[in-house]
Amino acid sequence: MKDIGLLAIRVVLGGLLVVAFAMLSDTLKPKMFAGLFSAAPSVATGSLLVSGLAMGAAKDAKYASGMVVGAIALVCFSVAAAFLVKRLGSIAGSAIGWLAWAITALGFYWLFLR
Repeated sequence: MKDIGLLAIRVVLGGLLVVAFAMLSDTLKPKMFAGLFSAAPSVATGSLLVSGLAMGAAKDAKYASGMVVGAIALVCFSVAAAFLVKRLGSIAGSAIGWLAWAITALGFYWLFLR
């Protein structure tokens, strides 16, 4: 029953945070940034808050570190894909960009999080 309560809190909190971040993104120009701020930050913030309340701050630190590593890997993917898609096309460029993400994420995990 405790899991259902935590899930309900995550759903409500995630929804409220999505709305808050969407309102923030509505003030930004150009509007293409709106999607950036509507889902990922709110879900991450809600998940960290709920897991911190349920399992303690030590678990949150581990989750937050994983989120930071994932964000760094996403930047590597974006840079690699932007460069490779122009030269190799969308499918090959994206696939090799995904490899850049995987290598970065696994490398940072191996160096810092294991």
